[in-house]
Amino acid sequence: MSGKARRSMADFLAQQRVVDTSAAATPLETVPPDPQPATAEAPVVPDPYEAVAEGALTERERADLATCEAALDVLRIAFTQAGKALQVIRDARLYRDTHATFEDYVADRWQMSRPQAYRLINAWPLAQRLSPIGDKDLNESQVRELLPLAAKHGAEAAETVYRTVVKTDGVKVTAPLLKGAVSILPPDRFDPAEAAEQIRRYLADGTGRQHSPATGAGDIVSAFTVEVGRLRTALQRLITKDLVSGAAVENPDEVKKAVAELRALLDEVEQKAL
Repeated sequence: MSGKARRSMADFLAQQRVVDTSAAATPLETVPPDPQPATAEAPVVPDPYEAVAEGALTERERADLATCEAALDVLRIAFTQAGKALQVIRDARLYRDTHATFEDYVADRWQMSRPQAYRLINAWPLAQRLSPIGDKDLNESQVRELLPLAAKHGAEAAETVYRTVVKTDGVKVTAPLLKGAVSILPPDRFDPAEAAEQIRRYLADGTGRQHSPATGAGDIVSAFTVEVGRLRTALQRLITKDLVSGAAVENPDEVKKAVAELRALLDEVEQKAL
């Protein structure tokens, strides 16, 4: 393939960066829609240079900062457009002039593995749904933590989790935080109101605040509820995945020992509650 034909991924994304304002993905039409004009190219980043002044930024430095941040913002949202573009190419088989399969196309044309390509395809509809909620820092790693929940309980469940975290004052949305919020939810069901309340309690306890004797009763109860929820979720996961039965077959003594330890801990909890 010639150098002219092999464009960079940045060029590819620039040509595919057509914004779709719908809240969720819709099936492709049998007749392809009219092509839409490409949007503007990414900003041209200045060549690196050493700082030439101390103190406040000069006018030129402020302009360079704005340009660099705009370029980074393009990179942040590029995964959504890349995933959408890859789905169009895959579903419409636009690769068929040069490659037998979509997998061959992405490997040869973009040096992209099959899992990477499908991860982008799976992520973009949810990312597009979440992006208007209010956090301008939404990125692929955050969406990735919500995809298993969306696959199991629907996109609305993932939206409820994300919206609850975003709307909580003083909380910075990160992928680990979303992962933690999802982990405390019951694996076998999803109730939006219950989930939102559990997540708010989790966030209140997860801010690093230490509970002391002077801590309000409501805070102590919230912290207790969060920890019990984590324990309950972990035990439900053991039962749902049938790990107990499998482990009992392989090593029954180890399972009996673990159950006895858990029972002793629960007895201790009960004694402190009396």
